Amino acid sequence: MNKPKLLMLNGSVNEIELIKASQKLGYYVITTGNAPELIGHKYADEYIKADYSDCDAILALAKGRSISRVVSCANDFGAITASYVAEQLDLPGHDTYENALTLHHKDRFKQFIQQLGIKTPESVVLKGEAEALAYAAKAEYPIMVKATDLTGGKGVHRADNFTEAKKAIKDALDRSRVDIVIIEPYITGRQQSAVAFIKDCKILELVSCDCYMPLNPYLIQSETLPANGFEIIEPKVRHIITSICERLELKDGIFILQYIVSNNEPYVIEMMRRAPGNQFLRAARAVSGFPWEEAVVKAETGASLNDIEYSDPIAPFAGHHGIMGTKNGKISGYYIDPDFKKHIFHIIEMMHVGDEITDCTNERVAYIYYKFEQREEMDHIAKHFNNLAYVIYK
Repeated sequence: MNKPKLLMLNGSVNEIELIKASQKLGYYVITTGNAPELIGHKYADEYIKADYSDCDAILALAKGRSISRVVSCANDFGAITASYVAEQLDLPGHDTYENALTLHHKDRFKQFIQQLGIKTPESVVLKGEAEALAYAAKAEYPIMVKATDLTGGKGVHRADNFTEAKKAIKDALDRSRVDIVIIEPYITGRQQSAVAFIKDCKILELVSCDCYMPLNPYLIQSETLPANGFEIIEPKVRHIITSICERLELKDGIFILQYIVSNNEPYVIEMMRRAPGNQFLRAARAVSGFPWEEAVVKAETGASLNDIEYSDPIAPFAGHHGIMGTKNGKISGYYIDPDFKKHIFHIIEMMHVGDEITDCTNERVAYIYYKFEQREEMDHIAKHFNNLAYVIYK
């Protein structure tokens, strides 16, 4: 008997567990994306090269291969495309295309939550270079400049003066596909994320984390779970999540909220409705016992969530860290301090002896996942990750 075909909108390391979960649920998994060398494609039943950010190209692929279900990848473009294809083909498990655009384009999202009265750095949406520069010339610094349609810290910069703002605006617009930037005040505080699973617009499961970005201030390198002080702001975070879900009548599935904690208030900066990067869900599963990847696939394929089964958490505290280089060059491996290594329960090697780092501010040599029984020990080590786990160069 032929298996139903499921289209997974990429095949990076971040989609591997989603691919496995899809196959376990009985699907023939086809991955796509522009990079055939990505490791996740090896786990799929088939790979077809296509740009997953091109909604019409993916729609044509889905029609041509009689795809019965589509699952997003760990990228905002994937979430938008998945909603578009699902809407066009009347497939279950995804928000409307308009809602996907509202939630994943920074300009639309910030306008939406400001209308809801949710605390956020108040953003100004600016079209084109001239308009952005005119605003920056009168702005009160420091500011944050962001391309509205990108992820992973791309096109995001802090500017402390007009000269820096000009460079930031140019970079953001050069990277953006829609020629729009947002500018907002820089808020001092701790960056955290809340990762929820939603069922019937209610929170079924929720984990939180502290975000660390020591080598690239706009790219999360490490996350520790749960977040420090989360119990103080948790009621507010839950209210924010459910308010957004109820207003937009969102479908079941994952919901990630990123925010800055300042004076015990969460200031929302962005959100996403797709699996996070860095195989974060592995760490989330470690502290919660919730089968995140299985639940994501079930939700995005319209399957019942009534039979979700928890396992025992492996530790009260856990997290992940990406081993990154401090310069470009060929590597001979990486080092992990023995006192740290004893806490590691999983490693994913992304680069090997002889490979060359060409973009040290973005590339990871390895992902490591760790667990702790005591928060104090985890927090202490987290402050020294890059001294305890580092790249060895040739």
